Amino acid sequence: MRSKGAMVLAAAMILVSGTPTWAQDEAATTLEDIVVVARRSGAPTWEIRNGESVVIIVGALSAVPRDIVWRPEALEAAVLQADSIVMSQTATMSLGDYMRMRRARARLPDGATTADYLEADQLTRLEALGARYRQNYADRGLVAVARDLLDDRLAYERGAGRGVLTTVRSMARKAKKSTVHVGDLDARHVDEAVAVPDDNQIACLSAAIRATEAGKDGMAQRGASWARQDVRAVMASPLEQAVDHCAMFADSDLRRNGRTQWSEALADALTAARTTLMVMPISVAAEAGGLLDQAAARGLEVSGPEWRVSSAHEGG
Repeated sequence: MRSKGAMVLAAAMILVSGTPTWAQDEAATTLEDIVVVARRSGAPTWEIRNGESVVIIVGALSAVPRDIVWRPEALEAAVLQADSIVMSQTATMSLGDYMRMRRARARLPDGATTADYLEADQLTRLEALGARYRQNYADRGLVAVARDLLDDRLAYERGAGRGVLTTVRSMARKAKKSTVHVGDLDARHVDEAVAVPDDNQIACLSAAIRATEAGKDGMAQRGASWARQDVRAVMASPLEQAVDHCAMFADSDLRRNGRTQWSEALADALTAARTTLMVMPISVAAEAGGLLDQAAARGLEVSGPEWRVSSAHEGG
């Protein structure tokens, strides 16, 4: 039997330390459970620690093929244990802005053709796709051509199954847990100037050409790579590159501002004494200079599947 003096000493230690040792162990175990459970879902998941701040990043894939096996119920369990959940952006755009953007991106500047923006090899391959699908892409806007290839010819979103964003949003709603958007993108800057193609629009179309050439096999490989957490293979996928660069009508300002919002949200989360679940497009997390690189550059430990292209780095 413990003496009364020993019991008093134990109580005093609790008052000094603030948290009993067994409570600390339980908290650590619970946190580790969140990470392990999230990883068992199959969705690429990373953990970043900064003292008492823990950020769990889940790399979401758009249009996960329906036949790809992953475990959304495991991710749902992780959602229930997170202190805070951060989701992707909203965007401010009026119907008028949207229609103006569509019109502006539908055509090239007067007198211009796709040949003015694509390299000779890219142009030859685009013309081959145009012949296959009986389409004339010569004077269409680069983004309009890319959307035609991805949406109508490759139809990469058709047959998509349940994705990460839908899973997390639905589970949070059922559990009555609040989620916050990482930010709101101001898309009201749109005007006719967006019709002039820039590097991001060219990257969008170039990747769309490669993705369409890769066809259904390329779509399946991207989904399978994601489910087995082969992040580098996902990032090398032309379809993933097209989805990333073509998002938000391939608008460079929106793309840049979106990255900035994610960077700021990660920095804030790493100063809070809580566990934050951040659900973002996998490209935002794993691209060169992305959130994982930013955390590693700060000297923070990043654990999870390898994302860096260079094999000289050790996996986290």
